[in-house]
Amino acid sequence: MDNVKRNIFLLSMAQFITLASVVTVITYSSLVAKMMTGDTGLATIPSATAFIATAAFAFPASLFMKKFGRKRGFYFGALCAGLAGILAVVSIYLNNYYLLCVATFSHGIYQAFANYYRFTAMEVSPPSFHKQAVSYVILGGVLAGLCAPTLAFLFESNYFEPVQYAGTYCLVIALSLVAHFLIFMIKLPPRKVMPADHVPAANPKLWDVLKRPAFICASLSGACAYVSMSFIMTATPLEVVEVCGFLVADAAGVIQWHSMSMFAPAIITGTLIARFGSIKIILSGMLIMLVSTFTAKAGIELFNFYVALILMGVGWNFMFTAGTTLLEHAYNEDEKAYVQGLNDLVVFGLAALATLASGFMLEGVGWDNMNNIVIGVLAFLIVVILWFVKVRDTKPKDRAGSII
Repeated sequence: MDNVKRNIFLLSMAQFITLASVVTVITYSSLVAKMMTGDTGLATIPSATAFIATAAFAFPASLFMKKFGRKRGFYFGALCAGLAGILAVVSIYLNNYYLLCVATFSHGIYQAFANYYRFTAMEVSPPSFHKQAVSYVILGGVLAGLCAPTLAFLFESNYFEPVQYAGTYCLVIALSLVAHFLIFMIKLPPRKVMPADHVPAANPKLWDVLKRPAFICASLSGACAYVSMSFIMTATPLEVVEVCGFLVADAAGVIQWHSMSMFAPAIITGTLIARFGSIKIILSGMLIMLVSTFTAKAGIELFNFYVALILMGVGWNFMFTAGTTLLEHAYNEDEKAYVQGLNDLVVFGLAALATLASGFMLEGVGWDNMNNIVIGVLAFLIVVILWFVKVRDTKPKDRAGSII
């Protein structure tokens, strides 16, 4: 059990490094893009390219790690993060918007591989500890919320002045180096050596996976959580700074508290899921998100932004964590890599579309209607969950005693 705790701690710290890097890229990329182009619609596209890369590489990343192992995949992802930081710095010096998009795309590849930290947590822990393990790894994001804005400010203040924002992306490079060290320290179980005449089990048919009730509910729960969160979070810095006239520091503060609220509940989320089941926690998260949208619609003072984004983060945590644990009921051991990859393709593919549309929607329909769209997304998920509760098998294969 000591080795389990050690691995969970290291995975949690790796998650912290990843999310500190992600928060930095998302917070500043839209501002840098707006500085380069002067166009609000184009400002969120670099953040969207990161989600597009995460979606595009989610499935290949899972298959890559199935063949070559988790560590090699994690190392490759961290390398992409370092490359992203270098390209972003160069893009700012050259005032090259397209190179900035390439940089954020590279960072999205990093996130595609790092998203498997949460699945790895289940692999290095006993079945009775799976829900808590996932939650504790996600908890690493609390440090990201606490530290990322401060670290970004320190790097911007001390490197490459007076070129605005260039120093910020040096932080991404530094975090990549730390990620390599943490990955090196993780001691994963040895990969099973199959006999020479072993014939690997064929991947399940795509349609067979897509029609499984547990997969549909789990993937759409995670997708709706990410779509709602990324749709609003990506637009928030622009709404706070460009529309409402607050300072960049105010926008960073809102994102900081939002980031903390996304991960702080993880200290209890796993225990709550183990006790009450994934479905009830997903529903709780949806209710919290609904309150978030009403708060955002109530006014455009800083108070509204802070409260709405904090509640949005808590709702995301409940929905995404519970969706991850629910996914375990949609596959067996041979199908794991395929189904996990397909799940992340759905989740981050839809999140990419939401992020891509965010800036254009803010400019076209406004902040109030963007929150109305989130309400529509939550209403759709309610229908999916009601359907799942009706049709699910009360005794899932190989997990008859578990709570769904």
